[in-house]
Amino acid sequence: MRELLVRYLDAWTPAVLRSHRRATYVETVPDDFATSALRVFGEFADRLTGHQLDVVILGSLTTALTELGAAPGLSLRSVADPADLTVTGPVLAHLDVGAGALDEPTAWRLVASLGPGKAREVLLALPPAAADEVTEYRTRLRAAGLPYAVTVELADDDRRVRLLLFATSSDKHLATFKNELWAADEFAGIRYRDPRDAEHSLVDISLTPQLLPLRRALLDELARRGTCTVADLQHHTLHETIYRPADTVGVLTSAASSGAITREPAKGRLSPRTVVSRRP
Repeated sequence: MRELLVRYLDAWTPAVLRSHRRATYVETVPDDFATSALRVFGEFADRLTGHQLDVVILGSLTTALTELGAAPGLSLRSVADPADLTVTGPVLAHLDVGAGALDEPTAWRLVASLGPGKAREVLLALPPAAADEVTEYRTRLRAAGLPYAVTVELADDDRRVRLLLFATSSDKHLATFKNELWAADEFAGIRYRDPRDAEHSLVDISLTPQLLPLRRALLDELARRGTCTVADLQHHTLHETIYRPADTVGVLTSAASSGAITREPAKGRLSPRTVVSRRP
């Protein structure tokens, strides 16, 4: 969880500072997660010149956090009651239910209050949930103004599972988060699972992941649509699975070779304009 947060902050921080004068980061785990975030922000001290990055901690500030937050361009403050939280500009909020004092109803109230506005994003960690609950979560995120989301379970060998939701108003940022998701270090025993995958397949973390769950999802989507372009299925991959659009081409190439789908034109490399169909 911490590495995914750090990796995404490494991408989010320079991007938001490049296009905005002021932004806000909200952290609900005051100890190690907040420390990691402040260290990332410290690495962009040169980008903070002439900008303001507000870091809001839900909970108490420690001496160590206060020292890390003393860098120019950073404004560090704590909020005891989530109802008193105020933010300005683009916002990224890490809301972890269970790691700190945040409960689930409060987390969803924060999502509803933080979502409306320009360039708002949340990284929400929850206990595992059934597929219908995950669908409801995505409905809540869309209602909060965060239409683009990925939901992924992190599972270890002891069958402990955490559900991670990343939601944003930018499909470009969704693609960035997914790139970081698969670029994370492969921790021993930690694998991903799509909570909406009917087979509940566990997938090792890798830049070249196992694609069988994506193959099932794309063939199901083709069966529903009948015929569509590669670009259509890349869009589906980005918005409805844990995979990246680039993974789509590998799946479709293999499916065409095995005769599971047809394509037009019949030869050559698959392009976004290539039309594919599911064989009966």
